Amino acid sequence: MEVSIKAANTEHLKGIHELVLEWGHPASEPETLQWLKEIMKSSNHQVFVAVSDDSVLGWAAVERRISLGQGFIAEITGLVVRSSYRRLGIGQSLVDAVEGWSQNLGLSRILVRSNVRRLESHEFYPSIGFELAKTTNVYAKELNGPNQSWKADA
Repeated sequence: MEVSIKAANTEHLKGIHELVLEWGHPASEPETLQWLKEIMKSSNHQVFVAVSDDSVLGWAAVERRISLGQGFIAEITGLVVRSSYRRLGIGQSLVDAVEGWSQNLGLSRILVRSNVRRLESHEFYPSIGFELAKTTNVYAKELNGPNQSWKADA
């Protein structure tokens, strides 16, 4: 099986959306399309797909971030490989693409957060050179009212 890694585009929507659902997020396909389009327009974001025979086997999303404590870094904000294709090097290839993108932007550090329930990722990331830096709790708060600011050209 030959797998190629490329920048995602809207032709990859169906496969990307299927993997968003497999990842456990209940987004609709139109939502996924809108988010993908926004990411594609941003110079601070990129999505890579792993493709074989026109099928999306995995994707990785990365963003260039800045914080007062770390300066500019890259953060992998999502990485998923179709369950039937895991442990074949696809995740590593996607991370390699993220690393190349990050280096091209002059970034020298990549951060990734992994849910405590995603046990496979806790083995995967250290196996490819990531070190556990800290554990943390994530708190979320839903805001009242419709917030459509993410919709450009709606």
